[in-house]
Amino acid sequence: MWEDDAVRKDDEAQVHILEMLTLFWLFFMSATFLIRVNVPDARSVAIDASLESAGEDAITASMALPPELTGESRLHELLSEDSFDEACTLLQDMLPIGKEANCWLAQNAMPATPYGEVGTPNGATVTVHQLVVVNADVWTISLDVWSRGGAS
Repeated sequence: MWEDDAVRKDDEAQVHILEMLTLFWLFFMSATFLIRVNVPDARSVAIDASLESAGEDAITASMALPPELTGESRLHELLSEDSFDEACTLLQDMLPIGKEANCWLAQNAMPATPYGEVGTPNGATVTVHQLVVVNADVWTISLDVWSRGGAS
């Protein structure tokens, strides 16, 4: 009789352990189902880098163009002549195919003003800034660069 009680207690213990494992498994799977959160992938850093390098290259290329009459470069010449729309158009034309930008100019720490062709970005933008000294004036050139169509 002593052995029958021991076997019965062992069977009850095994059933109890199986019940606990089953309950734990059900709880875990329910929690996994309920807590599932879809997190979108982060934007690639390469997108920002391609926009930034496009803006920097446009500024560098416009400063490398020789002037038509006087000055260090064609960009310097246009800024000294107060040809702001032409200066921004020059910068925007230097962007690679598939990239667009809004051009902002500020003279001697004054508020920046958009010049050239002004567009509305379809996606994320990256702003590139450059200080240019023309005669006694310090110009802040800012290009808000984005990819045409909103993607890179």
